[in-house]
Amino acid sequence: AEIKHESFLEYMNSVLATGEVAGLLAKDERDAMCAEVRNDYARDRPNQDESLSKMYQYFLDRLRDNLHIVFCFSPVGSKFVV
Repeated sequence: AEIKHESFLEYMNSVLATGEVAGLLAKDERDAMCAEVRNDYARDRPNQDESLSKMYQYFLDRLRDNLHIVFCFSPVGSKFVV
């Protein structure tokens, strides 16, 4: 098999589908990220309340808008012979 750890595919699928890997961040790390985007959240969404869940969703929305992923695969191996 070319893929050494199948969990990698699950993580990549999660990032591509939702913008996050479930369970990757501890609650305090998530709260710290929300605190960092608070000013941008207030500027971009002035009429909404600043709950942690809404700010985290805002963070994920920005992440999905700005994250670019490139998959590179090696053509070495019998599966790629043409």
